[in-house]
Amino acid sequence: MSVRLTSPLVGARDFRVTGDGLPLAKNIIWTEQASPRVLRTKQIQSSVSPAHQPVQLSRLGGATVWKADELHILWLGSTANHLVAEILSGASDFNAIVLPLDAAFETRLDAARQFWRDLNGRPPGPVYGALPKQAKARHILNLRAHDARRAGAAYREIAETLLSREPIAPRDWRDHHLRHRVRATLRRAERLVAGGYRDLLFYPHSRSRKSDR
Repeated sequence: MSVRLTSPLVGARDFRVTGDGLPLAKNIIWTEQASPRVLRTKQIQSSVSPAHQPVQLSRLGGATVWKADELHILWLGSTANHLVAEILSGASDFNAIVLPLDAAFETRLDAARQFWRDLNGRPPGPVYGALPKQAKARHILNLRAHDARRAGAAYREIAETLLSREPIAPRDWRDHHLRHRVRATLRRAERLVAGGYRDLLFYPHSRSRKSDR
């Protein structure tokens, strides 16, 4: 399998594609910098209890593994588990997960909890920091407006299709209240497409303003 390394905001990507030429979503692997739900595994020397057993990669049934500088593992249990494995001396197991004490710690902890539950055959439970339905609807609206504009739709057409329950007469458009809303929606969409979507990977946390957007 060919692997290509890209920006640390993305990581390694499997370029097997669907009919429309896009990478399969389930084959995209993220780095820790791109998403706090990517877990770094590690081998540590001491055990904290008799129940502290190493996890063999063979135990992750159906997992896909990419070998770059490290092993990138995508294991589709009840949730998508993305792992970056520090495999030393040809070993094929790990016995710990590293959780940096940063602003996204709670999200990383939730990802580790879900992985542990998957590993032990338990249901994942509620997801910490899930994007609210209202926010999802707003982002969908932003992107639909962006797509419409790129396809050549006029502002009034976008307003009629996405925001209004009735047609808007051309003579009313100059002073129509939806005129400014369409412009604001398109500005938000531009920021989202230009890199703001990366903030959604860290939700409910914010990425550093100093990071590469």
